[in-house]
Amino acid sequence: MFKDGLKPDIHFFIGKGGVGKSTTSALTALFFARSGRKTLLVSMDPAHNQRDLFEADFSEKPKKIGQNLAVKEVDSEYWINRYLSETREQIRKTYIYESAFNLQKHFKVLQFAPGLEEYALLLAFENVLCHGSDRDVIIFDMAPTALSLRFFSLPGISLVWLNELLTLRDLICRKKEIISKIRLGGCELERDRVKQKIGTLAARHTRLQQCFADDATHVHLVMNADRLSLSEAVRIQRRLSDIRIAIDRVVVNKLRTDDGIAAIANRFEPDRMSLLPMAENDLVGLAPLQAYVDMQRAAFRDFMPACRVGN
Repeated sequence: MFKDGLKPDIHFFIGKGGVGKSTTSALTALFFARSGRKTLLVSMDPAHNQRDLFEADFSEKPKKIGQNLAVKEVDSEYWINRYLSETREQIRKTYIYESAFNLQKHFKVLQFAPGLEEYALLLAFENVLCHGSDRDVIIFDMAPTALSLRFFSLPGISLVWLNELLTLRDLICRKKEIISKIRLGGCELERDRVKQKIGTLAARHTRLQQCFADDATHVHLVMNADRLSLSEAVRIQRRLSDIRIAIDRVVVNKLRTDDGIAAIANRFEPDRMSLLPMAENDLVGLAPLQAYVDMQRAAFRDFMPACRVGN
């Protein structure tokens, strides 16, 4: 997954729509960059608010913004189309007898497959990691809550299906007496292409699942100090806990007063909370963003060690 075995720190920012997740991830990226760490900020949110925050156009190609910072915008449609194209080609190669069953005409149904959007995000995520090993930090401004949770859940769910498919494929091979292995000298070679592909997919999703649980991966939950935001934050924490992903920090953003802090502290550990006050001016443009980071350096410094919150 990582070129040359190098592993940058990975930071995910998730949260309810409107809490300032994109702004928080942008500010944190600027903090890391201004601290001398080569940082890549990746917009995974279809709304792509980073272009509005930085007042710049972004694309799949990382664009340099100031010193040590580059911003990349994931094109979901591109990754969906790439997945569909690769799947068609894989089916064509695996099922060499496809023409006999006229499978080609059924390929168009793939574009309506459930889970396609989150799978496309996983492909984009893998691509970022593959080409981002020269970075010290990679920050992901995540999609809305529902899509982000499906994104994090997909490797584990896929592994359940893939392991069952491997068992089923073994049964099919035995029942139909398909010769799937041959001996060549002292080696045993696998000939069943379908089983090979399932095994490859299982290994891939295992690596993704391990990446999400790695000590170098940090998930930050952004919220506001109001009851609705707290309720959704608690639901997000529970969902992530179900798939064994821990939250590193709870970021209370747009804070005007201390109202609501006590309720949040009762639900989350106070020493794992980062408090970001409401900015006096709009945080739009590089200069205002940098000025806010300079004023709140103590809060952003909490992300440097980024220790995990236990489940």
